[in-house]
Amino acid sequence: MSVETLRGARQLPGQRPIPSGEQTTPAVGPMPWLTATGRLEQVLTAWSRGQLAEVPVGLGFDVLLTPGAVAKDTVRRMREAGRRVGPVILGPSGGEFLLERGSAPRWSAPRSRLLVPGSLILLPPPAVCHPETVAARGWFVPPVHEETGAPLCAEVTPGGALLEPYLAAVQATEDEEADSGA
Repeated sequence: MSVETLRGARQLPGQRPIPSGEQTTPAVGPMPWLTATGRLEQVLTAWSRGQLAEVPVGLGFDVLLTPGAVAKDTVRRMREAGRRVGPVILGPSGGEFLLERGSAPRWSAPRSRLLVPGSLILLPPPAVCHPETVAARGWFVPPVHEETGAPLCAEVTPGGALLEPYLAAVQATEDEEADSGA
């Protein structure tokens, strides 16, 4: 199934219904972070079936694993600072930030781990937003613009933009843990 097939056949998961009389072609924008994996067709097919899509890390994007609560606080802090936030997944292992490939080569921050290139990640369909999940995985920041139904995200988070808000979120979590343990 191609992007063109999806455009002509039906609305993508996560998009709002289009009122009658308006254009019926769903918006599928450029997705260089996903296209670079070489699995775009497989991803779109899996998503059209409501399934997880398996893609390798390190070809089009990197992935940073973090605790779920820290991921949520980091996203909040990034938005408050006006920083671009790309797609983020919440799953059983915590938050998974999709980062620009190579933008965090020497990432070293507490409570986090940068996945090695070649690791596989499971991407839920764009409409599956936390707390809704498929196999316990859902988007905290989905790869669609919910407010407008605009195309899938063309950009992922730059690693450099993530570090300061992430460290602040980790510090806030550690402070809360220290206060509750005292």
